[in-house]
Amino acid sequence: MKKASLLVAFIVACAAPSFAQSERGYVSGSGGFAVTPETTSGDVLLEGGVRVAPRLIVFGDVGQFHDVQPSDVQPAIDLATEQLSTTGLNTIGTGRVPATYALGGVRYELPLIHGLTPYALGGVGFAHLSPTATFTYSGGPLANGATATVGQDITSQIESNGGFTAPASSTALMYSLGGGVQVPVFGAWTADVGYRFSRIGADTPVKAQGITFGIGYRF
Repeated sequence: MKKASLLVAFIVACAAPSFAQSERGYVSGSGGFAVTPETTSGDVLLEGGVRVAPRLIVFGDVGQFHDVQPSDVQPAIDLATEQLSTTGLNTIGTGRVPATYALGGVRYELPLIHGLTPYALGGVGFAHLSPTATFTYSGGPLANGATATVGQDITSQIESNGGFTAPASSTALMYSLGGGVQVPVFGAWTADVGYRFSRIGADTPVKAQGITFGIGYRF
């Protein structure tokens, strides 16, 4: 996240406008949800932008999808669970794939509509996927002879005995397209509702559609 934050700061600093306006840029924070073909998860992001033309803003984002779950992760966990059951060990295996991302792009603001500011945006950057697997105990003997209680996390025991190999992390190209509406709230403060389509070009590509709700400060 530190490197991603530096990227956003660099984008904003390099895009300083060459003309004076009452609103030269903004910072904002948003949260919402993202839907992939496999799951629905939370999505949070921080954004900063600087105006480079009357309706054009250059922005940088850092954020995270809490779980994008590519289609090849859970099947591998289910297979390991099935193989463990043949030894008499019953478990419940679940997977989670957070994706931390950093993007830079452009945002075009349309003319005001009843005080509201519609906009469209596009950005490109990178996403870091960190797959994890969790196995909880349901019944049966553990391979090392230890005892466990129902619901206990026994992932480390299973991995140490070769019953499952944790998926490797990876970094892939990501792009986002979308738009939204900015609403004035009080003074320089604004509320924001936005939609984004994102694609992460991992070994198993991930497509996510999300809605976010945020608050921002224009300066």
